[in-house]
Amino acid sequence: MSKISFKTELPEDSNETVVEKWDWNAVKNALDDSARKFLNNQNGFQEDHSLMNGRLIVSTVAVLFSLYAIGYDYLHPFPESRLVLIVCVVFYFIFIGILTLYTSFVEKGTFAEANYKSDNKVQHWKFASKQKPKEENIYVLDIELTDGKKVIKKTFEQSIARYFDEKGALVTKNLYQDLSKYCTNVLNEEQKKGN
Repeated sequence: MSKISFKTELPEDSNETVVEKWDWNAVKNALDDSARKFLNNQNGFQEDHSLMNGRLIVSTVAVLFSLYAIGYDYLHPFPESRLVLIVCVVFYFIFIGILTLYTSFVEKGTFAEANYKSDNKVQHWKFASKQKPKEENIYVLDIELTDGKKVIKKTFEQSIARYFDEKGALVTKNLYQDLSKYCTNVLNEEQKKGN
């Protein structure tokens, strides 16, 4: 497999991201979006949407049940449509429950996936993030690399103060440097296991 080198240069079309530093969701979303851009801007990487497509499929089925119930109730007013409404409502909530389980146990905070193809092999990269429990200022990034049957998963933690200036502007250069270091670390671990 050819050696991957991770670029730390900022994309030409990158705009400055400014967030309220005390809003954890805004901070996490800004970091996640920038990390996704980092992964997708690497040479030979192709974004993979399969995990998000699964969520869309489950959501679509739930919405189709609700649309069918609305349409049927319009054509056959309430007393006649009672059974259809009951069945559609039950299946709607079943699929919403499935969606909740899917996002909790399958996605697990994953915000970016990409495939790297080289020498008839495919490496699957996955980024997931969360806030460190009981510590509001620590960004936790899980990087998972799947190469055939080998799975390498590493967790990296960093204070958000490293990535935002005093005005709340994202310092993308620092984030990209750390992401490059983290991804190289995971790749080196994979190469050790391969030997």
